[in-house]
Amino acid sequence: MTQTRVGGGINRSGRLTTAAQFEAVLASGRRSGSRVFLVRTLPNVSCGARLGLIVGKKAAPRAVDRNRVKRLVRIIHRQLLEELDAMDVVVQLRCSPRGFDNAVLFKELQDLLRGLTVKTG
Repeated sequence: MTQTRVGGGINRSGRLTTAAQFEAVLASGRRSGSRVFLVRTLPNVSCGARLGLIVGKKAAPRAVDRNRVKRLVRIIHRQLLEELDAMDVVVQLRCSPRGFDNAVLFKELQDLLRGLTVKTG
């Protein structure tokens, strides 16, 4: 079962969509953080790796910054899909990404996700 569409987006089966799904990961998921991101993961039994994003206006008031972060997170999630196996991942933005280069954000998030997969796997 593939979770990415032809256009590069994530299918509905590859996303966390309900409040209950988010709450399960936030309440009992393994957690790791950095300067910009907070990542929580929780193994699931249903349908492979699923992604949830929390990118609020409080952390990044400008829509262009929120969309940039969401795009970077989706790219990294797609790249690490095999490593994430059957895991729910929630990525939360802690502060504005405006002072950080895309490469820095990319590396930071990639290290966080890889670290969590090593600990749980």
